[in-house]
Amino acid sequence: MTDDDGLDTIRSRFTRNYPPAIDTGKGWHNILLEMDTALAAADPVVAYIQIKEKWGELRVYTTSTTNEEARAIIRRAEEKSRVTCEQCGGNGSMHTRGSWYRTLCGSCAAETNYVPYQRR
Repeated sequence: MTDDDGLDTIRSRFTRNYPPAIDTGKGWHNILLEMDTALAAADPVVAYIQIKEKWGELRVYTTSTTNEEARAIIRRAEEKSRVTCEQCGGNGSMHTRGSWYRTLCGSCAAETNYVPYQRR
């Protein structure tokens, strides 16, 4: 699978048992590229199982969970996603539309009819 999004290196590191799908918006691509570079250096044999958005945050699942440095790299990427617009990569915060949650900037939220999430 080849896309013009610059993520082919990441797709090549998926385990064979799973399709190399990256289910996030383009705004998180830089986070993914930085994470992958650091992860490849920390644990060259790690393979991805799944990369996606869930509940408005990045989720990264890999074959290796024992390497503490690799876990910290993934955790930092997931934390960055909480403040980065998934669509444009700008500063973002949690927004909601019905039962859907996404991390978006104000402009991208308005374009997609999302409103700021208010904790109850």
